[in-house]
Amino acid sequence: MKLLIVEDEQRTAVDLLSTIQSIMPEAECLAILDSVESTIKWLNGNPSPDLCFFDIQLADGLSFDIFDEVKVECPVIFCTAFDEYALQAFQVNGVDYILKPFEKESVRRALDKVKTLDNFFQKRDGKLEERLEKLLEGVRPKQAKSTFLVSYRDKLLPINISEVAYFHIENELTFLYTFDKQRYVLSQSLDELEKTLDPALFYRANRQFLIHVTAITEVEQYFARKLLVKLKVDTKEPVIVSKAKASEFIHWLENR
Repeated sequence: MKLLIVEDEQRTAVDLLSTIQSIMPEAECLAILDSVESTIKWLNGNPSPDLCFFDIQLADGLSFDIFDEVKVECPVIFCTAFDEYALQAFQVNGVDYILKPFEKESVRRALDKVKTLDNFFQKRDGKLEERLEKLLEGVRPKQAKSTFLVSYRDKLLPINISEVAYFHIENELTFLYTFDKQRYVLSQSLDELEKTLDPALFYRANRQFLIHVTAITEVEQYFARKLLVKLKVDTKEPVIVSKAKASEFIHWLENR
């Protein structure tokens, strides 16, 4: 089993790896990382490990921020000194939650859980990620969405995708904004919309914004090496691309 450990205390990381290998001698550690930024960079540039151990509170943020910037394809065991993040951990890829200072038995139970899950899915169609991939194939659209039907004064209006400037999350609702400054509420989440739209035309700038390329007027350097994206249509809050996604965004803008 190939592991990735994300822990900003080097001694703790070494102790954790030693504990894991005492339980599972065949375990191979691909890397030990100490920040959100370095983890995003590593995951973007390397094949997925089989399992990750994430400390939650890192020097540059919470490890949950990693899931906002990159697709984590493997199960994650969270290690932390605090129990306040338990629910959030299981809302992402978390399969277990180990409190520090951890004991060998708690690490063993977490590894056993991962093995049990993997064995379950191998009996049915291969590994967990392969089974999920097959399930997703049946629901992915065959082509990008070209029209939205929106409700407006007891009517349904067709909005062509070329009329859409951006999508935005406000108070847990998704809104479609057109170039002529009209706003319509949608039932889909931004995650769902992202899967149905042409990636050459729309970019997920952050958790709140999904923007059309022709809506972009200019891009400015922002503090902490982030990017500020200005659109033809006014937005209630600035459209910020994180430092971790800045290079990807510029590449998308230049190479559609």
